[in-house]
Amino acid sequence: MKLLSYRTISALVLLSAGLFFASQFASAEPVSAGDSSAGAEKQPQMQEISDALARFKDRDIDGTVKSLEAAVKKNPDLPPVYVLLAQIYSQANMAQGVVQALEKGVQNAPDDPEAYVILAQVALRDRRITEAELLLTKANLLLPKLEKNPKRKDALSPAVVGGLAQVYQDREDWATAKKYLEQWLKLVPKNAQALQQLASVLFKQKDADGALAKLKEAKAADAKALTPEAVLALYYQQSGDKDSAKKWMATALTKATDDLNTQLIAAQLSLENGQLEEAQNRAAAALRIDMTSLDAQIIRGLVALFQKDYRAAERYFEGAHLKSPGNFAASNNLALALAEQKDEAKKRRALEFASNNVQQYQKTANAVEAASTYGWVLYKLGQIDEADKALTAAVSTGQSFSPDTAYYMAVVASEKNRKEEAKTLLKAAAKSTSPFTMKQEAAALLEQLDRQ
Repeated sequence: MKLLSYRTISALVLLSAGLFFASQFASAEPVSAGDSSAGAEKQPQMQEISDALARFKDRDIDGTVKSLEAAVKKNPDLPPVYVLLAQIYSQANMAQGVVQALEKGVQNAPDDPEAYVILAQVALRDRRITEAELLLTKANLLLPKLEKNPKRKDALSPAVVGGLAQVYQDREDWATAKKYLEQWLKLVPKNAQALQQLASVLFKQKDADGALAKLKEAKAADAKALTPEAVLALYYQQSGDKDSAKKWMATALTKATDDLNTQLIAAQLSLENGQLEEAQNRAAAALRIDMTSLDAQIIRGLVALFQKDYRAAERYFEGAHLKSPGNFAASNNLALALAEQKDEAKKRRALEFASNNVQQYQKTANAVEAASTYGWVLYKLGQIDEADKALTAAVSTGQSFSPDTAYYMAVVASEKNRKEEAKTLLKAAAKSTSPFTMKQEAAALLEQLDRQ
């Protein structure tokens, strides 16, 4: 189990949590970039789009495509057919269908940039940075072909430069990232998302004052943007300066006591710093502000996991899962909370969640954690050999893994009399600066193995 990453708190996600599409089905008309009111007043939907949605609901994909072809023929300002089909899949939360439709879109309309842009977003989300860069570079070369469709070009251009900015942030090439963010702001001035990302880049370049100034600009541009001082606290936390993080977080709480996201960030930082009581208080405050908040339920559940209050953790993660069945943090941590309880029925339910996540996330950035949880649940069910195989598979990709995963592997290795392997794993976990739920258990097991 790992803490909520900064990207998983919805208000902190710098790229859209959903996929970018240059058109909306509300009216089947293109929308301009940065138009926050787009879709607020629904226009009559094209009959062909209505027909496509009806056929998709009946699982008639060929019929859906034919209706979309008719819509595009009637309105040439729409994106290509398979981009529209991808949007339908996206609205239905069918991720595999989205990618398959977009791949077909590249094949059928290779000179249109939109499919490349969305595929790049998928790649960025799954941390396939080089793939994303190639797709965005291709899209950038194709943008001039949309000169006759300025609305779509205006919508896609910020997505391209914003995506490239994210590529270079992921590569820690701050100077190049800054260049693309400045291009983004030229295209869409006073864009809060771009300003927040630019603030992050400036902080990485040791310009904390400049970062705070951009965060304040973002807040001025969008009242829903995060409290500037809270974001600065996050930056200091990420850089390892916990004293400055605490100072700026205290300032943020003074300025925005009743702000949900400020309380969420405070809970996150307290949890990361091992201040469980403070983390619980901040998570509880967030829930008092909005008891339906998915992020508040998840962070409160995480606090309960650290406190070893597994019944409470189950309750909060159950609520989060019911609210958002596709949320990995909710289902993965629910499996862990269930597995740690004595009730065998709960352990079997944990296995169901963990097994489903292994299948669903096997080709994503969550693959290692999903497989790790699956292995641990198998262990808790007494299936030692199967747990060993699952945990070995979890780390066989070469991706980094959490201290919790190291502990799980060490426990199983110890059970199978691989003492030196277990000790190596536990020593690596002990060196981690990240908090993890099994830290005390890991230390105790290492001490026990050292005595043998």
